[in-house]
Order: sequence, then structure tokens, then C-alpha cells
Amino acid sequence: MSTKRYYLIILLLLSTIALNAQNIRNKQFSLFSYKLSVSNDFAEEILELEPFIDNIKTYNDPGNEKLKAILIHIIYYNLKEKLEEELEMEILPINTFMRNVKYDDYGYPDANIRQALRKGNSRFYFSVNANLKSLTKDKRNENPEIFEDVDNPVVYPELTIEVTVFNNEGIIPVAKWIGTTTPKYPLEINEYLLKGFDNTEMEILPAEAQQTDNLYLMLDRSIHNAIQDHYND
Repeated sequence: MSTKRYYLIILLLLSTIALNAQNIRNKQFSLFSYKLSVSNDFAEEILELEPFIDNIKTYNDPGNEKLKAILIHIIYYNLKEKLEEELEMEILPINTFMRNVKYDDYGYPDANIRQALRKGNSRFYFSVNANLKSLTKDKRNENPEIFEDVDNPVVYPELTIEVTVFNNEGIIPVAKWIGTTTPKYPLEINEYLLKGFDNTEMEILPAEAQQTDNLYLMLDRSIHNAIQDHYND
């Protein structure tokens, strides 16, 4: 390992420790980048829901990725709400950079940390990467028993949320919180799969209620796991 790489790793570790030692309560955080990716496999597996998806009202919809338009805002604002409630972060509006950075088709800043540091005035900056993909084929090979007695079409998704945090002193991340979740069993491909993302209210019941799983409940667990990852640092 080169000396330069060695010191870079040490600096990253020290920066992460520094964030844990800092009090992030009531500190301003600015979102500078948010990406959501939905795998082609997942989109293809739920293709029979296309008529239902097309009828869901969306905002900032560029018109060519309706499924993404349905998911993107709910994912971010649920994450924002939980971070503010549980970590007491003060997250600024997504347009806080005004016209100083580019925004994507959905209205979210599309910048890098260097641009954020030049144009912003926050104590902390963060990016969010969310990834929804299908593990159906892999799970059919690894755990065929969970697909036994399944008569209707199903999908086995994985949802990951990654929050990367920077402070206002440099371009090296000071923390990364990752939350990943999968369902216990394959999810039936019907309208309930997207309940909570379809402009209807989705109540989250206590675990003992054994609520039927769907993408909205997976989102709640992914956010919870990301926050726990912060506490485990």
C-alpha cells in the first residue's frame, strides 16, 4: 500500500470518528445529490401493474419513467422525516442551493460535494442513493422452498438506502449510513405491492401484527436500518 493511500485511509477513519464525536442535533444539513435506481429486472417483473401505475398521479414526472416518479418522492421525504425525528437533524429544503447548482427532472439537486461546499453555507452536506432491485431469480435458486405453494406471480425485491455525509471542511465523507432490507417471503404482484406509493395512506402496524409485506413497509425498514447504522458507527 502506498504512503499516500495509507494516510488517506487514516484520514477517512479519523473523519468518521470525528462525526460520531460531534453533536449533529439541530445542525443544518443540505442535500446536494439524490439518485434512485430501479433495476430493469424489477420493472419487468411487475409489468402487469403498468395500467395501475400509469393511473397514479405523480409530480415532477418527466414522462419516461413513471415507476421511478412514483417512488422517488416518497422515499426521500420518508427518509427526511425519520432523520429529522430520530437524529434531530435540520434538513434544509431541496432547493436550498437555488440556481447555483443543477437540478434533475424530479427537482432534486444534482451536484457534487465540491460544488456544494462552494455554493452552500451548511455545517453538513449529504447525498442519498436508493437502489431497488429484484433478487427473484437468485432466491429461486438459493431458497426454492419459499416459492412453494405460490400460485400467483411474485417478486422478491431488495431495497437499499445509502446516506453519505460530509462536513463543511472537506471532500472526504465523514460518515456513511446504509440500510438494506428484503422481504421474508416473495411479494405478490398486485396493487398492494405499491400501497403507500399510490397516494393512499399505508399504516405501519407493530411487528406482532404480522402485517403483509410490501414496498412501503420495506422502505420503513431500510430507513430504520440506515439510522441504526449511524448508531453502530
